[in-house]
Amino acid sequence: MQHDAATAALSEPARAPHSGTAQRPSWDALPERVRAAIESRAGAPVVRARSQDGGFTEGFASRLELADGTRVFVKAASTSRGEHAHHAYRHEALVAGLLPEAVAAPRLLWTLDLEDWVVLAFEDVESTPPQRPWVPDELAVVLVALERLAEALTPAPEALLPLGTTADLDDDLRFWRRCSSGDADLTLVPTPWRHRVDELAALESRWAQAAAGSTVVHFDLRDDNILLAADGRVLVCDWNWIQLGAPWIDLVGLLVSVHGDGLDADRVVATHALTRDVPPASIDAFLVALAGYFVDAAGRPPVETSPWLRVHQAWYREATLDWLTTRLPRAR
Repeated sequence: MQHDAATAALSEPARAPHSGTAQRPSWDALPERVRAAIESRAGAPVVRARSQDGGFTEGFASRLELADGTRVFVKAASTSRGEHAHHAYRHEALVAGLLPEAVAAPRLLWTLDLEDWVVLAFEDVESTPPQRPWVPDELAVVLVALERLAEALTPAPEALLPLGTTADLDDDLRFWRRCSSGDADLTLVPTPWRHRVDELAALESRWAQAAAGSTVVHFDLRDDNILLAADGRVLVCDWNWIQLGAPWIDLVGLLVSVHGDGLDADRVVATHALTRDVPPASIDAFLVALAGYFVDAAGRPPVETSPWLRVHQAWYREATLDWLTTRLPRAR
């Protein structure tokens, strides 16, 4: 699945590290009342805490070993430390508790609301994230898992409804249209693409309809939201932003990183059950919308609590535009 060297010419933009991207509080940094509530609910004192420092939110996320020999993975956030993480974790708690058993995801054990804190406890799964750059063997098992995931979430389980649709997200993915109308900063757009803004705007205007569907999609599926369990399972975590859409959305979104790492994403598109019958124009429209999002996001001011976020978004900007270079021939 390796690219031809000539087509893998993604210039090496800065890449966020595979771990260490999040600035999270340690167990000892949590307020005493929060630690006491967690230990009380877990049923035993915490004897060791291993912070999980991947991702880009500022919330607490640690694997906790308890005095009785059990383990639990705990996430916690407060409105005082970061409203984004608090909102995301609260929504994740709601979704995780409603996911069907057929969805391969860490099992939610319990939640706590403590003043301005929300706490989520999941089963602690012995696992590792996929390697980056992607390696073919690990990618292959993830691709199989994504097909099963789409099957389990199509049609959308009643317990998860109602949900937002791609049409509801259209206002968040319209950067090229804002550029075309003069409402966004054209200097954010890499020079080779500036003369094509009107064309990209037209493609972007079709994405919501092209990607519409009745599948519950994760809509933030990245390697750092995937766990390769020691028992062979492939688990998807961090279900914060689910939407209704086409069953191929998560696969195509994930393939941006596959292309950026030099593997043949177009071959996956052409052969995978979720994408092989999808009109190329539909996938292009979605990729154009994603590219616009990353161009816009990467140009925003740094986030003090997430120092690697803009680097991550800039890498995805370059990877998505480079993939579009091969899919929209006039950009060559």
